[in-house]
Amino acid sequence: MARIAFAWELGGSYGHALASAALAHSLATRGHQIALAFRELHQLALIPEARGFDVFQAPRSTNEGVLRPRPDSYADILLGSGYADAGELTSLVGAWRSLLGEWKADLVVADFAPTALAAARLLGIRRVTYGNGFFTPPRLDPLPAFRHDEPVAGERVLATDRAALASVNAAFAAFGAPALSSLSQMFETDDDFLCTFPELDHYGSRPESGYWGPRLRFDQGAECEWPEGPGKHVFVYLQRNLPQLDAVIDWLAGTPHRVIAFIPDLDDARSRKLAARHRVVAEKPLKLERLLKRCDLLVCHGGEISAGAVMYGVPQLLFPTHYEQYLLARRLELLGAAGWIGPAGDAAVVTQALARFTAEPAFATAARAFAKRYAGYSPQEQRRRVVARIEQIVGSAPILSPTSTGSTK
Repeated sequence: MARIAFAWELGGSYGHALASAALAHSLATRGHQIALAFRELHQLALIPEARGFDVFQAPRSTNEGVLRPRPDSYADILLGSGYADAGELTSLVGAWRSLLGEWKADLVVADFAPTALAAARLLGIRRVTYGNGFFTPPRLDPLPAFRHDEPVAGERVLATDRAALASVNAAFAAFGAPALSSLSQMFETDDDFLCTFPELDHYGSRPESGYWGPRLRFDQGAECEWPEGPGKHVFVYLQRNLPQLDAVIDWLAGTPHRVIAFIPDLDDARSRKLAARHRVVAEKPLKLERLLKRCDLLVCHGGEISAGAVMYGVPQLLFPTHYEQYLLARRLELLGAAGWIGPAGDAAVVTQALARFTAEPAFATAARAFAKRYAGYSPQEQRRRVVARIEQIVGSAPILSPTSTGSTK
């Protein structure tokens, strides 16, 4: 049996940990040994499936997000995550090399973990990516811009790409490895599990797709039932630091809608204001499978839960807080299944949007039409196929060597 390390390096949401732990559990039941090298470890306390695995804190840049507040491309994200400084990147790559090498991983499953991919390349370890379109950029040179709300100058895209590539090659040189000819080579893998559909891909449908469908996992969490009452069923999953959170709570508190809200670490005053006979404030993540089947509106930030909820035909009002969520919000908006509000949206905008999305049927109609398009999709079958492919990979000879410079996928 193989030793399989899951690496989660960038981004921040419960979805990363939940999806990776679910796949890890499926592999563990088949006898494989599992390690989780995660960006955030506190979430594992809420995931029973992760118990018994080897757990490590993922190496992280101390300057993450400081230098590049608004990314235009994946290279921008890298430059804001330690890649702007060749010395810091060399240290990060070295930390990942030590972690993966000492644990003796046979395969790295990378969930938004570019530096883990680089370290695995240096060690000659098999590697795959596992995540949505945002985490796995198209293999183009330079890595393309993902902004589509406004033009991005080609020379800027090229400059940031080459700056990140220079740091990568400096780090590779420090470990005696040959230079890469393009930044996209760092993302060469034995396979990519692109867990989305073409319509939801942050980059748009790409020439080499390999779409596996969303990595839905709504069968874990605490049990909860929709409260009785005459109103619509509204599920809320927001972070407590959302600027418009009070506007959302105030509006919901003044309606007859049946609400279930999971807002981690919500303060007592807000919790008391929102809670009522027909409104539930949950303290733990909930099992969403049954709830989404009757849900009339999802209010959240976006990300993994949005890609999953639209498969249940649920319309959404989104408050994206980072660019990955924003791009998905725009994709869902184009489908007619969602709307979104940016950080500048005031209480009046929030109130109008909530009233509109709970009253107008067009959004639900569009969401159901999309769900019907993929009615045969099964997340359980997707996970079974991913497990089978991983076992095929670990059972074969490596196709990527530590010194490979070709364009092998």
